[in-house]
Amino acid sequence: MIQRLLCKAVKLTQYVQGIGAAARADKAVLKNLKSRQPPLVIFDVGANRGHYLQLALKQPADIHAFEPSTAAFAELTKRFGGRRNVVLNNLALGSEPGQRTLYYDVPGSELSSLYPRKIEHHGHPLTQSELVPVDTLDHYCDVHGIEHIDLLKLDVEGHELAVLKGSSQMFGRAQISMVSFEFGGCNVDSRTFVRDFFNFFAARGMRLARVTAFGRLHRIPKYEEGLEQFRTTCFVATRRAQRATAEENSS
Repeated sequence: MIQRLLCKAVKLTQYVQGIGAAARADKAVLKNLKSRQPPLVIFDVGANRGHYLQLALKQPADIHAFEPSTAAFAELTKRFGGRRNVVLNNLALGSEPGQRTLYYDVPGSELSSLYPRKIEHHGHPLTQSELVPVDTLDHYCDVHGIEHIDLLKLDVEGHELAVLKGSSQMFGRAQISMVSFEFGGCNVDSRTFVRDFFNFFAARGMRLARVTAFGRLHRIPKYEEGLEQFRTTCFVATRRAQRATAEENSS
């Protein structure tokens, strides 16, 4: 009994910190774009059926959405096709161009991943798959003449670091201002850690923050092993010049 109560207390405390509270983070991240001059450019990588895209449309922005699932993309096209400020792409982004297998439990699933995740314990075995095209963010930006991204949102079920590695030119030229990404159980399957992201952004002059349950950005000044919590959490990386984003709002 005592152990169960202690576990509940720990989970509640961590939830307030934002650990396991990613579902409440989207609006908070988009709110941080208000200080930037429109028109904005937002990349919605892992758009699925368009929940985030619907929120992003409230911003004065051009939005590039990426979704490799055939079924999810069909729904995305039905909902948002034809909008002047939305570009829909039926492909995944990664570290190199080519093709990858997309695994899922049902067509169009939000659990779809480029990794054969072992999540039978959640009652959702990924027993179906399809081959999908993959491009790099750098190549996509070159082809489409995109010189700056205000927000790069990643919801790619463990494939986040690969997308970032395929964006080295844009990061190298400081042309990506803000990145938001989820970290959780998917990263167990892709074998990526908060340390990987912390080091990636630190090497590029960017600071990492965690979005709390109250929508604030809590800056993470240094890496420590306690950050490796595999309950879905939203992190945000911003350029050091944008200190107000991660420091004035830190909790």
